[in-house]
Amino acid sequence: MVGFGRVAAGSVAGALALALIAACGTLSDPPLQHSFLVQLDPTAAAVSPDRKPAAPVYVAPVLVAAPFSGRSLVVRQSEVGFEADPYAEFAASPVSMWTDAVRGWLQTRQLFERVLPSGSGAEAALTLETSVLEAVIDRRPGQAATSRVTIRFLLIQSDLPYQVLLDRTFTHAEPVKGGGAEGEVAALSRAASGVLRDFEDALAKTPN
Repeated sequence: MVGFGRVAAGSVAGALALALIAACGTLSDPPLQHSFLVQLDPTAAAVSPDRKPAAPVYVAPVLVAAPFSGRSLVVRQSEVGFEADPYAEFAASPVSMWTDAVRGWLQTRQLFERVLPSGSGAEAALTLETSVLEAVIDRRPGQAATSRVTIRFLLIQSDLPYQVLLDRTFTHAEPVKGGGAEGEVAALSRAASGVLRDFEDALAKTPN
């Protein structure tokens, strides 16, 4: 009986040790990396029935400034510089993602008679060059997390005489709702939508 008790006690102790090792291994495993896309909602704002679409436009691939040109979500956690979130990345290259987002917005909102990719064989009187200067999540302590997007729009008359019709830079910030990278990318999307609405308002006041 004594021997049996010792064996049983040893088995229990061994099982507990294995469970503890497994738990420690689980706790030390790094978080999984998640992929996201900036997704705009062009249908959220009403379209003015009196607005006349501008002439057909070539939309050049969007230029994305460093450090926002990489696949990782860029965050700011201190007063010095930016950091890449190792566990959150975009599912497409930022150039492709932002170009598709801008073109989709312009097409859905019908701001131009036609929206053509740069290099298209069709004729367009206008060219739109877009630069994403900032797309960041501000996580600095002492304040609520926010997204911030800054985009420059350069609208050029392609036909002679060559003329810059609009050169504006807009910035929009949105609070992060919910936790995790998913909520942060959703906030980036809302901020980018705000920037596009500002461009839309400026375009309506631009002669072309």
